[in-house]
Amino acid sequence: MKKTLILFLSMTTLILLCCQCAPSQLRQARKGATEAPYQVLENYYVRNNVDCSKLQRLIIDNEQDFNGYFGPAAIMGGLPTDINWQKQYVIAVLLPQTNRPTMVTPLEVKQSPGNIIFEYRVNRGNKTSYKLVPFAAIALNRSADPQQLQVFFIEK
Repeated sequence: MKKTLILFLSMTTLILLCCQCAPSQLRQARKGATEAPYQVLENYYVRNNVDCSKLQRLIIDNEQDFNGYFGPAAIMGGLPTDINWQKQYVIAVLLPQTNRPTMVTPLEVKQSPGNIIFEYRVNRGNKTSYKLVPFAAIALNRSADPQQLQVFFIEK
């Protein structure tokens, strides 16, 4: 009984400590963070070979990886947003496939040295007979190696 109680308390303490790491890192990243200019990527779709069973948060720094996730959407009168891979990289959030029309809207992007904070809103509609993969993707100017940045994705 005593060993079980000690094990339970140890596990509870460990879980609580782990949960505190991310919020404190986010608080630290917010200190001195400034608005980061970004460009919303429009007229793209998520390719049907992408596993859309779970939430995905992506940092993409080259065209080949980007094309593995996204394709240009054929929309009358609208061209896909151009991305200059020499000067920009992409941050994207892909929600699980759903039968509800869903809009993922970027709200704010802030940066501090080594950190990016990407806040977005999700609005869900009523059930439909079709399925889709909701996502938001933005292009940011390169100031460092994107794979070395810590990115915080925050749903509002």
